[in-house]
Formats: sequence, structure tokens, C-alpha cells
Amino acid sequence: MLSQAINENVKQSEQGAMLGYVAVLLVAMMGAAITTLMPLIIGAFSDAGILNAQQVSIVTASDVAGILLSSASAYFWVRRCNWHLCVVVGLTIFILANFVTAYIEGFYLLMLTRFIAGVACGVCYSISLAALGDRANPDKAFGDMVTAQVIFGTVGFTALPYFIEISSYAGIYLFFNIFLVLALLVVFKEFPTNNRVQQHFDINLSGIWQPTLLVFLGIVAYYFAQGAVWAYLERIGVDAGLTGRQIGLILAVGFGISAVGSALSGWFVKRLARELAIWITLAIQLPCLAVLYFMTPESACIIYAVATITYQIFWSFVIPVMMGIFSDIDNSGRLIVFCVSAFKIGLLLGTPFAGYLVSNGSLYDVIWVGAIAIFVSSILLVAAHRMIKKQA
Repeated sequence: MLSQAINENVKQSEQGAMLGYVAVLLVAMMGAAITTLMPLIIGAFSDAGILNAQQVSIVTASDVAGILLSSASAYFWVRRCNWHLCVVVGLTIFILANFVTAYIEGFYLLMLTRFIAGVACGVCYSISLAALGDRANPDKAFGDMVTAQVIFGTVGFTALPYFIEISSYAGIYLFFNIFLVLALLVVFKEFPTNNRVQQHFDINLSGIWQPTLLVFLGIVAYYFAQGAVWAYLERIGVDAGLTGRQIGLILAVGFGISAVGSALSGWFVKRLARELAIWITLAIQLPCLAVLYFMTPESACIIYAVATITYQIFWSFVIPVMMGIFSDIDNSGRLIVFCVSAFKIGLLLGTPFAGYLVSNGSLYDVIWVGAIAIFVSSILLVAAHRMIKKQA
């Protein structure tokens, strides 16, 4: 009887741990929802006609600014707070802000509402990254996170064009809330606890500040490219003569297939090398951008499909590599939250800059800017990785 009771307790504990892991992945999945579906968000606001191109970029960047604020400060609070309570409150605020967004139109009110949503999102996302970093195999955990985000993106790019046709941009935020409510229900049931409680607010980067800065700037540069290129990928397709449904289908297929990239990333790094993964990503993504730049309406559908799908595969492939480099820098489990800050700084800079280029130049200017940023990112990430290896 005693052994049976023990086995039952162990089984329940394992089930609870698995449910907690699912909860973390769901939260992390929604933490990247704005970034994942940014092309459709930009397109929906643009087609609604209530904002100009610059205002659309600013409203979209307001989410990013809120996430940046909470994630940048997470170093000081993420190991001191009650994770379960903070995630429940954060998800609730995120849901309410999305609901409000669906029914307002004013530029300043939209900007404020999306900033509040971003702060709540950033709190949840930072905690989920810290929880994933605590896993025994963080590289695999980050890969699972990217896979979850890819699945969400696939569903989103498939379904959202229909939501947008019916409800304009309101449909996007109501769609988000379907998944956020699911995440909230799972989080209510189970969520990991903070196993590395820390009482001090100090930042000690002694001996590691150089690789920390390099990898941080490398991620910023990469996501600057995404803020420029990814945000306007839907507009590039429309300009080439594709319909919204065609673009949504192509991006959805690309997202689904890109799960291969995140799934193979950990395997590739373990058997080969992180540096090789970075260089391969650069060597493949730059030609993808080049063919989009020179795309003509006659061949737009096939070129757009091949280029964007391949681009997405290697985006998913390289993200766990970046996060793995960041995770290797320290053992406190706090620096990893700066990954979110790096993601969002890049987007916060890239998206409005792209809006400026589109408003004052050509839509296709965002492509060469993105290409330069990806090249700079690769140099910085490789330098950071080599420095970490020398210090190990």
C-alpha cells in the first residue's frame, strides 16, 4: 500500500511538472504573438484607413515598447516575485487590453492601450524565459518554445485573413484572446515556482560584460532586421500583386514548415557547432531577401513563397542558437531575460524606421536595410560565442 501511494504521488508530480511545462510554453508562445503576426497587424491597420503609415508603425511599436520596459527591468524582479501570481495578473491585463483595442480607433488611445498590453505581455514572457532557462536542457526548452510559437503563427496566418475580412484589426486581438484565455486556464492549474530566489538587486557583469554586450547587440541587430523586413512582408506581397489570402496562406505554410528549423537547431548545435549555424543562416537568408527585392509580378507567387518560407525556416533555426549563447554567459538565471529586451529593442527600432522608409522612400528599402542588419548580427554573435568559449 505504501509503495502504491508513493508511486501515485510520483505520477501526480510528473503530471504536474509536465502541465507546468505546457503552461510555460503557452505563455512564451503568446509572449511573441505580436512579433509573429506583425505583418498581418500592420496590414490590417493600414487597410482600416484610420491611421497613416507612420502611426501604424508607432501603434505596433507601442506593444514592443511595453514589453521592453517590463523585460528590461526583469533582471531585478524576475527572481524575487511570485511567478504564478504575476503571470495570472499579467495574462488577465493582456486579455483586457486586447478586448479594449478591438473596440477603439483613436491613435493616442490605441497607442496607450497597446503599451499597457505590452507591459503585461513582457512580464509574462520574461518569467516564462526564466522558467525555460531553469530546465535541465535549456537549448531543447528554447527549441520547444520556438516550435510552439511556430505552431501559433501557422494557425494565425491561416485563420487571421478571415478574421480580418470580418472584423478588420479587431479580429486580430479577439483571436489573440482565444489563446490567452487557454493559457490562463492552464496557468491557473499549474505553473513552475522560482527555484533560484535572489534577494539582491546588484548587476555583476565582472568578466562577462563583453560577451554579454556582443550577444545583446547581435540579437538587437537581428530583430532590427525583422522589425524592418518582417513587419512589411505582407505589404511587399500586396505590392507584387498577391491577395491577402494568398499571402496569409504562404506565410502560414512557411510558419508550419519552419518548425523543422527549431526542431533541428538543438540537434545541429550539439553535433556540429553554433558558429556554423549562424553562418549558414546568413548565407541562406540574404539571398532570400535579394530575390524579394528583384521580384516581378509575373513570378511573384512562386518567388514570394520560396523566399519567405526558406527565410522563416532559418529564423526559427537561429533563435535557439542566440538564446543558447546568452544562457551560457552566466549561472544566475537572470541574464536570459535580457533576450526579450534585445528582441524588443530591435523591433522597437526597426519597425518605426521601416515606417519612415516606406513613408519617405520605397517599400523595398526595408529589404536592403534588413540584409545589412542580419550581416552585422552574425558578426557580433560569432564574436560573442568565441569569447565565451575562451573564458570557459
